[in-house]
Amino acid sequence: PSPLNWPTGCRFHPRCPHVMPICPKEDPEMKEMAPGRRVACHLFG
Repeated sequence: PSPLNWPTGCRFHPRCPHVMPICPKEDPEMKEMAPGRRVACHLFG
């Protein structure tokens, strides 16, 4: 995504193959999946 014009919600939803209805509406929260492994994605919510 362009750093000058971020999309609403998750910044990657326009090109994500796993996009869900919530993705363009809300930013996903950063979550720790394992020590040293973090993800910000509604899919892993």
